[in-house]
Amino acid sequence: MTDPRRADEYRIPAASLKAGDLVNLAPGEDDWQEVLAVHTSGASATDPATRTFLEGLHGNYVYVELTDLASVDETIYVDADGVGRINGSGGEDESVADLFSEPGAVRIYLFTKYELVTTRFV
Repeated sequence: MTDPRRADEYRIPAASLKAGDLVNLAPGEDDWQEVLAVHTSGASATDPATRTFLEGLHGNYVYVELTDLASVDETIYVDADGVGRINGSGGEDESVADLFSEPGAVRIYLFTKYELVTTRFV
């Protein structure tokens, strides 16, 4: 019986990405982000400055908007005030909230139209 939570990883051309795909931007380090938008030409951009930028790429690059969620790879504990903390370098414990990305943060990548990216299909 196959586990329905199983996810297979593939390498696909960046130009084949679609909104909703999961992309590993650092294979081996597991920096998975969700694709928010993919632009291969200026026609699909709503912002005039982005449209002009994309037109200057002449179709050779794929402009990909991704989520920008920072992973928290440290041991977390909750203090007496209910604040999640990690052991910081230099002896100062840091609030986990300080490591979070800004709400709605977007990461933009330019891939060549031939570049293969690691993606997951569930």
